[in-house]
Amino acid sequence: MRRLFLLTISILLLLVACGISPANINAAEPAQDPENKPLDNISHWLYLIDVNLDEDTIAQIEESSYDMVVLDFIPSEAYNTDFPMAEVVERFHTAAHPKLVIAYVDTGQAEDYRSYWDEDWQIGDPVWIISGDPDGWEGNYPVAYWYDEYREIWLGLEGMLQQIVEAGFDGVYLDWVEAYSDENVLAFAEAENVDPVQEMIWWVADIGEFGRALNPNFIVIAQNAAELAEFDEYVEIIDAIAQEQVWFDGGADNDPPGDCPLPQTVDDVDTSAYRESLSTACQKQFDEFPDSTLHMSSEEYLEYLSVAQEKEIPIFTVDYALEEENIAWIYETSRALGFIPFVSNRGLDQFVEPWP
Repeated sequence: MRRLFLLTISILLLLVACGISPANINAAEPAQDPENKPLDNISHWLYLIDVNLDEDTIAQIEESSYDMVVLDFIPSEAYNTDFPMAEVVERFHTAAHPKLVIAYVDTGQAEDYRSYWDEDWQIGDPVWIISGDPDGWEGNYPVAYWYDEYREIWLGLEGMLQQIVEAGFDGVYLDWVEAYSDENVLAFAEAENVDPVQEMIWWVADIGEFGRALNPNFIVIAQNAAELAEFDEYVEIIDAIAQEQVWFDGGADNDPPGDCPLPQTVDDVDTSAYRESLSTACQKQFDEFPDSTLHMSSEEYLEYLSVAQEKEIPIFTVDYALEEENIAWIYETSRALGFIPFVSNRGLDQFVEPWP
């Protein structure tokens, strides 16, 4: 399944070696200094994936003291294809406090509001669209990410990743890396005699190779799936792990927007005492989505993250809370563990000031 894309990457590497590169890409940029990696200097970061980024919000980000911002690649949104992404990225690069700018990419799902989506597509047609989102996010569909047709969307010579690099982004932030653990993806992979874990590692590797063929300093941040840090080949691919809802979560489509505490320990998972401790809105999320993160403990996430941390992988945390007491606790706790935290609402559609 990787044949087409390994060929694509080989062609790009050949072009770069010959001094030929797509517009706006500097193929001669030097590789990262292993002793001074860009993510080593990040202490405050912003995660905002609103596809309707207005001038006021752009100005707030530009004037902020954030070291890194993760943004949606807005031109990939079907009704925003003319958004001046490169200009916005350049503003953040040249701000009084310069920022790394990382593009959000949904690695293991297709989204029906993107420019690549065909209006005739549905679950099962094409075959690699497997199911609806298990947590209730409307318009999101887990995919068989090992299919060439899906990979072509991202790794084609005029695909999304080339557009992201041409817009000036410093790297990608890969969501749904944990797609291999979705029950529908697992069943589909088993029927095709495919190892979904290995295919995901290869998929992330192909993304990294493609980006680094265009920009040797291309950054790959993988969201969730911290357990993959057990595989050394995976550790060599990524630059960091970002883990969502280590301590607090919300619900699909921002309902509720946050402040749902996870069970603290494995022993607390799915107990009546834990459920009764939740607000009414959080209880609804708990009851309606039995596979949601409210059925997993902070203890389990921290065990996985400790493996990654031992391998010197930078760890970013993303929690969802609006109550100031919860926000303060998350920042203090995450930083004490050596992580780099961010807290916002579950929709990630608002600007929040850097936490002290």
